[in-house]
Amino acid sequence: MRALAVDTLAAVRASGGDVRIVGPERLKVVAPSPLPHELVDRVRAAKPELLELLSGSANPLPTGTWDDAKEERAAIIEYEGGAPRAWAEALARLDRNKPPCDVPPRRWLCFIDDCGRFLDAGWAERAAAFGWGPLDLFGCDRERPFARVDHLGLLWLVNGGRIIELQRDMAIVETERGAAQTYRRRPVEIGRVVLAWEIIVPPSL
Repeated sequence: MRALAVDTLAAVRASGGDVRIVGPERLKVVAPSPLPHELVDRVRAAKPELLELLSGSANPLPTGTWDDAKEERAAIIEYEGGAPRAWAEALARLDRNKPPCDVPPRRWLCFIDDCGRFLDAGWAERAAAFGWGPLDLFGCDRERPFARVDHLGLLWLVNGGRIIELQRDMAIVETERGAAQTYRRRPVEIGRVVLAWEIIVPPSL
């Protein structure tokens, strides 16, 4: 059965993707574009063997051209989390080195990381079921994206913490220090609030 896992992992990496362990008995497949359905089925069928293979200390196969930089920029294919691919692709386009307007560089990096964890953890599916839209989650003020706190979406306010509860009209975020903060979902001012990836960053002179 180990041969099945090795062959499956090799096929995924040959397609430009990779398979990662992200938790107990949980795998994540990452790729810059959707993999063939047949290959996805092979990953699911070989899940127990892949978990055993990847849990070893040594890398069983060469990783080829896939690296951490590409993983951060690539669209995340989360087969178990239900993350909308459009959101993942849009977030992958965000330049970690080019924060928009008044957003401090460190805060910009934190926002991008918080968005990635939100998708990886499977919160997107629950948010969509409760009617949270992209502007509710990733929105910010068109002209002053960081200063206008009243226009910030949920993911801007996580600030390195983690979401521990999500309902139709509220979310509870646990801060890095362990305190619980409640975020109330507010009506979005269409036109004034835009998505983070819609902000045009002026080129450097």
